[in-house]
Amino acid sequence: MTTTIPIDGTHADQFHRDGFTVVPELFTEDEIGIYRRAAQQFVDPRHRTAQVGLIATTDAWEKNETLRELALHPRLGAAAERLAGRPLRVWGGEILAKPPHEPTPSGLHEDMTFSLLDSALTFNAWIALVDVPVQRGAMTFLPGSHRRPGPERADFETVRGDAFATYLIDTWPGLQWNPRITVPVRAGGVTFHHNRTAHEAGPNSTDEIRLAFVVTFTDAGATYRPVPGSDPLPMRAGQPIDPVRYPRVGG
Repeated sequence: MTTTIPIDGTHADQFHRDGFTVVPELFTEDEIGIYRRAAQQFVDPRHRTAQVGLIATTDAWEKNETLRELALHPRLGAAAERLAGRPLRVWGGEILAKPPHEPTPSGLHEDMTFSLLDSALTFNAWIALVDVPVQRGAMTFLPGSHRRPGPERADFETVRGDAFATYLIDTWPGLQWNPRITVPVRAGGVTFHHNRTAHEAGPNSTDEIRLAFVVTFTDAGATYRPVPGSDPLPMRAGQPIDPVRYPRVGG
């Protein structure tokens, strides 16, 4: 197994400055093949969310040992802590699939508004399980958008139903003038992005599925914060998250 972590200070600088960074070849071709085959078992077209053109398998890391291995992979965790500069926990691991010829883009959004955490830092590692060129729905980021002024989160009522398509610009109008950077990624590469970083993804116009595994990392001292209408865990607001279910990186 490759143990070298292919990141340096420039990745951390970009992550904190721009709210995202890209680490190519964090996983080998053989490794990513194993994880891809595990993820493919869960892709069920009946679970497609029409609004964003995605088939999501939430908490897949708790349903399959191979995917749990990926979520807790020491190389991924070490890279995440090197970027964050602080101790972290693994908060989640889900599969995101965009079917071939899926015409629906995943619209502009950020993740903080939907987060069930109060944390000094929460961010995602988006692991490409297949090659993701632009035409397969590569991620687009708004650099620096995580540092925008104004409310930390949007009002949850503004993201329901059709309002989801415009809530980000409605809440933070200045983002409509923000530059956008689209990042194609080869299989085994990983994009890391801050929970407040605005991002989107285009349609998949190719003959192959776009398949990714997303691991969410959070500050080791994070506490539970239910959002209106979504209180899925048997925890009270402000309670530290379960250290067994959500283990420390490297623990």
